[in-house]
Amino acid sequence: MTKGSSTPEVDWKLVVRTLKGTGTSEGRMLVEKAILEAAGLPLRLREARRRLFILTTSAAEGRPAIIDTEGGRVCIIALDDLVDVVMERGPTLGEVVARGRALPEP
Repeated sequence: MTKGSSTPEVDWKLVVRTLKGTGTSEGRMLVEKAILEAAGLPLRLREARRRLFILTTSAAEGRPAIIDTEGGRVCIIALDDLVDVVMERGPTLGEVVARGRALPEP
């Protein structure tokens, strides 16, 4: 959990469900961007160790966390969120656009 917007502009789970299985590099990039945006700035491993309880609590509430390690970036998400994005069928592009139009202006 890092400083930043407490509520992401885009629901990262919706993006993942919508784009999973597309197999395009653009879809992959959009999924990564949505997760990184929801997680905030990646933490170094040492900082993540200090904040482990906060990170896991945050992940359980639906906000992923990103940790930079020597082997690459690691994402912490709740098991329920993982099951949701893997098992639930994503909305069609038309459904996503319709939802976007229905949202009130900020």
